Parts: sequence; structure tokens; C-alpha cells
Amino acid sequence: MSSQPENNGINNKSPESTGPVKDASVKVVIMDSGMTARIRISPPQNGGADVTMDGLMKLLTNDNSIKNIDLMRLKSLAADPVYDDDIVVATGTNAVNGTDGTVTFNVRTESKGKPKEFENGKVDYFDLGIIENVGKGQTLCTLTPPTEGTPGYTVKGDIVKPKAGKPAPIVPGPNTELSPDGLRIVSKIDGQFEFDGKRVSVNETYTLNQDVDTSTGHIKVAGNLVIRGMVTSGFTIEAGGFINVVGVVDSATVRAGKDLNLQGGAIGSSISCGGSLKSRFIENCAVSVKGEMRAEYILNSTVRCKKSLKTEGVISKIIGGTCIVMQNVECRTIGSASGVKTKLEIGNDPDLIERQHTLMEMIPELEKQMKSLEPLLKLLNQLSATNRLDETKALTLEKASYTYNTNAETLENARKELEEIGSSISNKNFGKVICPGIIYPGTFVTIGSASYSVTQNLMNTSLYYHEGEIAIGAAK
Repeated sequence: MSSQPENNGINNKSPESTGPVKDASVKVVIMDSGMTARIRISPPQNGGADVTMDGLMKLLTNDNSIKNIDLMRLKSLAADPVYDDDIVVATGTNAVNGTDGTVTFNVRTESKGKPKEFENGKVDYFDLGIIENVGKGQTLCTLTPPTEGTPGYTVKGDIVKPKAGKPAPIVPGPNTELSPDGLRIVSKIDGQFEFDGKRVSVNETYTLNQDVDTSTGHIKVAGNLVIRGMVTSGFTIEAGGFINVVGVVDSATVRAGKDLNLQGGAIGSSISCGGSLKSRFIENCAVSVKGEMRAEYILNSTVRCKKSLKTEGVISKIIGGTCIVMQNVECRTIGSASGVKTKLEIGNDPDLIERQHTLMEMIPELEKQMKSLEPLLKLLNQLSATNRLDETKALTLEKASYTYNTNAETLENARKELEEIGSSISNKNFGKVICPGIIYPGTFVTIGSASYSVTQNLMNTSLYYHEGEIAIGAAK
């Protein structure tokens, strides 16, 4: 607070009464932490001088260094003074505090835990969407940085510092990082997104400590997956990395991008993996393995393995079904005493064999379709030659001819492809069947282009390809 001597801002007038002449006085008061300047004018006495605009300006600017003066208010006071009252004549500029940083998530932060609804109104009660998968390099959230704010000024021009905003309360966690500009948090790996309220993380391995059932729905993860329970009927688990299931896989679907370990075995399920498979047992399953396969026993299943297949342990059996294996098959017991049909196809790519089987089924069907069209085409062509085709029959001829010619082209290509596959099989370096125990009658073995039907018990045997035939030797 400051004040000014009474002789400032005065307009001299002739005395109108006797007694001491006293000019108007002006007191300047600075308040509100320097943000407000007020003046109080005391009236002149006995003809003393009143305030003037120039005098008031000099008092405020020169003597008190006040800025941001309300000139309109000052002019009004000079023209028509208001006495003995505090009048605001200048105000400072308030500082504008900075804004806090914010975060906008680009992924789902909470699991839905409810059935998936389709546009047509149908509901998938097996898909509960409890996991948010993310990919390497994916933006998880976008950050808006805090602002510093705008400074203010007192009536004397002193700077009033603003309060800076705070950064968004979020930090990169494991397997995430800030982008170079600091405005995004991105994932460093393929995995499962997690947010604990402060930290953004991506887990490479998702662990479920229960069964896969109606409480979890299907489980699909970008990284690795560990199931500490069983996978119940009708559910699907899928992972871009490895999968480890502690319990039984029962009438379910399992797809692993890498290795697959089924500690409890699998029954009536569809199993596939991009790496190796190890399972306690495989029973009534469809299995596709790009790496090696190990199991205690395989029962009535269709197996496609691009490397070697070996049954281990005390049981070590393959009974029933078909095993298509690119390399060796090692098993203690193949087939059964009851003569259950058991097929082993060795030394060829399972995908190639599957395509061969498809073509072998396709070719007779195409031939049958073409043969069924020939009488119709013969009749319609005869009518056409004698100009007796009406519009309907002409359209029928056009469609039948198109179907016949298309099938003929497809048939030619299928025969050519089948021949190429046969040639490829004939030129391959084949694997062998190694059985230190017994191979029962009812077992049918194909190695490369050669086949062998087991008609009597074979003990301690190896079967291998030799000069276009399957040779029998001792297991090694």
C-alpha cells in the first residue's frame, strides 16, 4: 500500500471562502497482491485546487509506476470527481494456469466379459472378448502434453507466474515405449495389452488360471498362452506364439503359431501348431503339425506331421486312423491284435498328400459330370444343326456347353497336377518306420510311391523304401 501527498493532481481555483486553502488530495492504494490500484480523492477546501487528468496520470504513472490504467474511468473522475471513496483505476492481468496432460487410449482398457453381438442380432456366447491383443509397433495411447500456461502482470508490470500443468498420470511399462516425439506409447512386441491405472504394459504370455469354459469364452492371444485348467467342449484357444495346456483338451480347437504342449492330452479335438507338438495322448483328433510330434499314444486320429513322429513312454502306440509324416515314424506298437485299420504314409509333405487325395477324388467327379452332360449336348447340337432350337433350348445349350468346357479345362489341369505330384513323390528321399515292438496285420504303410499291407505280425521291424519297394529290416 502506498499514498501520495495531497498536492498532486490539483486544479487551482480562486478561494471562495475564508480560512486555510487546501487543495484536493489523492491517495493511491495497491491491493490484491498487486493486481488492483485504487485511488481515494479528498475534496479541496476553501477554494483549493481540484484534481486534473494530467495530475492523476502523473501521480499513477510517474510516481507509482502503475500500468494498465482505466483511462475512461480516470477521465470521468477528472471531469466529475468522486470524493472519499475507493475507486479502481487500474487492474493487473491474471495469469492463466497451464492445462494438465491427457491420455487417449487407442485400445480397449477393460475386458468386455459379455457375449459378442452381431449386426443381425445373433449372439456368440462363446466369444466374451476378455483379452485385448496388440501388435508390435501399434499405438496403445496418444498423449497430450501439459501446457506451461500464460503469465500475468501486476498493475506495476511485475510478472505473475502461472501454474504449469501436470503430465498425464501414465507411464510406459514392460514391452512398451514412448515414440520419439513423446506423444504416443507404442508396443514393442505382439502380445496382450494391460493397464493398471498408471502403467501401460504388453505381456508376451497370457496365463489363465482356470478352465476355458463359458466364464472365459474363446481365448485368442497374439503372444503366448498358458492354460492351467482344461479346454472344455466347443471352445477355441489360439495363440501367435506357444501354447501350454495343463489339463485335457476335450472336443475343442487349439491353434498355436509356434510350439504346442498338451500336458493332459486331447480327445475329439482339432489341433494345429506351427512348431512342434508334445501331448500326453491324442485320441479321435485331427492334428496338423509343422514341426516334430511326440505323444504317448495316438488313437483313431488323422495326423499330418511335416517332420518326425515318435510315440514315447510305456504305452507307445498308434492304433487306427491315418498318420501322414514327412520324416520317420518311431513307435513300439502299431495297429492292434483286432486288426484295426491303421494307415501310415511316410516321406512326403502332408500338404502334398492331402492335395493328391483331393485330386484323386475330384477327377472321377469331374468325369462323371461331363459324361452326364454329353447326351444333352448331343441332342441340343442336333437341334441347332437343323435350326430347331427355340430361345429356351438355346440358353440351355449355352449353359451346358460352358459347364462342360469349364469342367474339361479343370479336369485337364487336375490330371496334370496329379501327375506332377506323383513325379515329385517318386523323386523324394523317404523316411522310414521304426518299430522295436510289433506291427499288427491291418496296418497299411506307404513310403513314397510304394505301399505295403501288413498281413502278419512284424516284430522288431523297420520299413523303408528301396528300389521302388518297401523293404523290411530290423529296427535300429
